Amino acid sequence: MPGESSDSADSTGSGGSADSGGQQQHATIAGPLASGTTPSLTLARSLTCEPDALMTMPPFDLFVAQISSDSTEARVDAMKKLAIVGEAMGTEGTLTKLIPYLTENIANNDKDDDDEILLILAGQLALLVPGLVPGHAALPLLPILERLCSIEETVVRDKAVETMNKIVPLLLPGGNYEDGAPFGLLLATSKRLAGADWFTAKVSAAGILPAVYAFWNAHASKGESDTEAKRELRILFKDLSEDDTPMVRRSAAKHLGRFVEAVAGLTDTAQNLVKAGKGYPAIVDENKRLVTYELVPIFQALSSDEQDSVRLLAVSCAGSVGCGLAREPAVTAEVVLPVVRGGCADLSWRVRHNLAKVFSTVTGSLGFVGPKHAARQTEVFQFFYGLLQDNEAEVRAAAVENIARMAQLGGAELFQKHIAPLLPALADDLVMEVRSKLAQTLMDCCDPSICNTLSDDIILEDFKPLLENFLNDEFAEVQLHILTKLSRVSHLLGKMDVVVSSILQMSKAQNWRVREAVGRLLPFLAEARGVTFFQDHLLDPWLKIMSDQVADVRTACVDGMPKLLSVSGSQWIQEEILPHYTRMYEESHSYLSRITVLRCFAALTEKHGDNEINVSTELMKQIVEIMLKGLKDRVANVRLIAARGLGLVTISGQCEDSVMSTQVVPALTSCVTTEADQDCKYQCQLALESKA
Repeated sequence: MPGESSDSADSTGSGGSADSGGQQQHATIAGPLASGTTPSLTLARSLTCEPDALMTMPPFDLFVAQISSDSTEARVDAMKKLAIVGEAMGTEGTLTKLIPYLTENIANNDKDDDDEILLILAGQLALLVPGLVPGHAALPLLPILERLCSIEETVVRDKAVETMNKIVPLLLPGGNYEDGAPFGLLLATSKRLAGADWFTAKVSAAGILPAVYAFWNAHASKGESDTEAKRELRILFKDLSEDDTPMVRRSAAKHLGRFVEAVAGLTDTAQNLVKAGKGYPAIVDENKRLVTYELVPIFQALSSDEQDSVRLLAVSCAGSVGCGLAREPAVTAEVVLPVVRGGCADLSWRVRHNLAKVFSTVTGSLGFVGPKHAARQTEVFQFFYGLLQDNEAEVRAAAVENIARMAQLGGAELFQKHIAPLLPALADDLVMEVRSKLAQTLMDCCDPSICNTLSDDIILEDFKPLLENFLNDEFAEVQLHILTKLSRVSHLLGKMDVVVSSILQMSKAQNWRVREAVGRLLPFLAEARGVTFFQDHLLDPWLKIMSDQVADVRTACVDGMPKLLSVSGSQWIQEEILPHYTRMYEESHSYLSRITVLRCFAALTEKHGDNEINVSTELMKQIVEIMLKGLKDRVANVRLIAARGLGLVTISGQCEDSVMSTQVVPALTSCVTTEADQDCKYQCQLALESKA
């Protein structure tokens, strides 16, 4: 094997002597293998059976032998292959042998096992469902996961909760269970975890209760027993939120949003509901009553907790609570708005930071829409105004990320009144992260799919000076956020002379990603300023980018050719661009330059967006001519690109039949029979088949 060459070379002498003796002389192994960390050696040393027996040993027996080893490395290796062992055993073998073995040795075993092995086990169990173990047959996994949810190590518990939340929605009633078994076991598991003596199990309980409650809502009947069971689940969550241990309250605050969404019966998260701009979610009156009278007090208590680590998680759930209240302005103004007001003025910057990260979601969940609620909406924007001026850079950066969504929610008037005045100060912020986030969100404001409320006049008035500063920023990351998305305002570049001048200067930037972004932007400048401007000012930078040492930079010119063709037309391309390309091809001493030229020619035959391929007959003949010349190049890579280009010419259907029959097809046929390079021959064959 190629990957083993270095190891075998380092251990040739010692390995040969061990084999000749017929005995395992581990001490004589030298080089990288001496550490014993190679998986194959670890496995071999962990098993007591003869090597020949390994070939016939069943997968389950091999797994048990390795997992029972005294070697931690061997056991870790075995646990990492748990899902593979299950696949080898099949569904029936997994359910009848593998899972009972894990239950006996993990779930019913009180001794502390290696945390690394338990962490891997929690992740591997998630891989079994639903591919190998059907959802309705996955109930035996719950005792194992319940045991893992009580482990002291945090990462093990978190992974177990994650797996539990994946499996629970798949536990559809059915299979060989007794009636009500999934519901009864889920309720009992929740009670045991929530009522445990040690806080670790309680922390996990808060994490699984939302999924358990959502499962009940989706599959249980509306009888009294199910209503009582859901009431018990709500009581469990309430008790967890009032626990004396801050870690438990923190877990309750972390998962409060999901629990509110489950109780309200929401089919999507609050963030997705607000981002999609959908109408108010239809919530059953009973569910709305439960949220109002049972969960809102929990939300208010956690939001005012003495521990800031609890408050910061609680305030970030405000969006879920608002959506759980059906985004009714009268209710959210009394319940959610005071929490938002307190969070924005909290003495702990971490609380303000967490609220700033989700502020647009929270604003959308309040339901303050229309002139009737203008005063409330203005108040919310004043809170946002304060976050944008926060003393902590992390808070400002998090708030800045929400500017585009806030502009969409509030409209142009609120944007200009509360956000636009702060943009110059934020653009000059001493912290690079704030400027980087602002550059990104300003371009998002120009994306109709994110924000369509700002007119071109506002963009020119408020954004143009900022774009000019960002393009001259000392950090390339800030520049790239503008350059990579400046095409969104390409129709306004004709009115941004300083921006265009900065772009031209950046074509010589040291950072290759900046040069790549400039290359992708130049065709849009041609569209905005006209082909004459491109010919006078942009052609030289374009040709230099085509000759760049970095492949991705050259590819930017290749990808821009269809756009340039749609802007200028075939005649202009043929008269002003292709002569430079042809000369570059003829005079180049590097095969990479010739490949770039061929790719640019071939790109002209590809469709750009919704525009149809519009290549004139004369231009197509010139494309075919350069491709045929490339087929005879001395370098195989160039011939391969030429053959691929002829395939694109064939697929485009723009080439005349006479040219195809007299030039293209004979050249490709000849290459198929005479070409020595197999890859080139394959591409020629593909081009011929595309003709057929």
